[in-house]
Amino acid sequence: MKILVVSNMYPSADDPSYGTFIRNFYEDLAARNRDGLTSLTTIRGRRRSKVAKLAAYASYYTRLTTRLLFGRYDLIYVHTVTFPTPALRLATLFRRLPVVYNVHGDDVLPSNKMKTVLRNMATPLLAKARMIVAPSEYFKGVVAEVFPAADRDKIFVSPSGGVNKGFFSRKTHINTGDTPLVLGYVSRIDPGKGWETYLQAIKKLKDKGIACRGIMAGGGSQAGELRRMIADNGLTDTVEYLGPLSQPELMDLNRRFDLFIFPTRRKAESLGLVGIEAMAAGVPVIASAMAGATSYVSNGRNGFLFTPGSADDLAKKIMEYASLTPQRKQELSDNAHSDAEEYETGVVSQRLFKKISTLV
Repeated sequence: MKILVVSNMYPSADDPSYGTFIRNFYEDLAARNRDGLTSLTTIRGRRRSKVAKLAAYASYYTRLTTRLLFGRYDLIYVHTVTFPTPALRLATLFRRLPVVYNVHGDDVLPSNKMKTVLRNMATPLLAKARMIVAPSEYFKGVVAEVFPAADRDKIFVSPSGGVNKGFFSRKTHINTGDTPLVLGYVSRIDPGKGWETYLQAIKKLKDKGIACRGIMAGGGSQAGELRRMIADNGLTDTVEYLGPLSQPELMDLNRRFDLFIFPTRRKAESLGLVGIEAMAAGVPVIASAMAGATSYVSNGRNGFLFTPGSADDLAKKIMEYASLTPQRKQELSDNAHSDAEEYETGVVSQRLFKKISTLV
């Protein structure tokens, strides 16, 4: 097959964590499509200034439009239905395109006016798509509701490229209560991600005399506010903020956690792959009882669900875990690891590649 992969995000040397799931998807697809040709049109890394961003997108749209109009492809696999949309709408005025759309959270439930305009512009494109890929069963329902003209039978669930095999190297210890609980947070430091709930819960635990440590990784628009909240709540010696990390660094970091906390309040959280990456290392997950995490966190089996936005309930669930016997903690760890296996990149990619091969 001759396949073109389209995305407006991809890691770069200066921005190694940006769009890593796109890179994982592209590299695995290219390896599986060994008898064909897989090419990529993307923007590598974020741009920090408006001028640089405009220049990057001007180049991107020029390259993408040229390929769409003059290239010959068996499939065009488009990640996101927002920023690639203008070039796709233009190209479809002149020719029919064999497009598969892989939708993500903000595509369908946009966070700003520009994304809303682009999503609406993409609506007729999705109605004509060969297939739509959604990251979870939860989000399949959201896609069907937001895009009623799209054929629900054409929505295929595939979890965002899956989890890199390197994440499956398991942690070697179970906390028996003789050392502080290590509570991990890996996500963007942005509105709605729940980082405040995480810090508030740690503060409540500290005030109750429960020994714990927080380790946080991820960049975002509210990183400054996070640092201030850590200082203002007297958590400087309790919470370590590492900023954005590369995938290999995250693989090592996950093995340091006793629990992974996923406190999002966003309906647009279509999966939450970071939680599955932690599970792959044998780390139970405590997640908000909403959105994509409910598709893989099983309450009492591989972690716990808590009331979204409630630091009290999050602290309660952490204490519930702390009170468990070492044997029960080991059981949660084992279940987390085994449940993550169905999300391993090879398993996910093979299933998706088999599916898209039927479309040609």
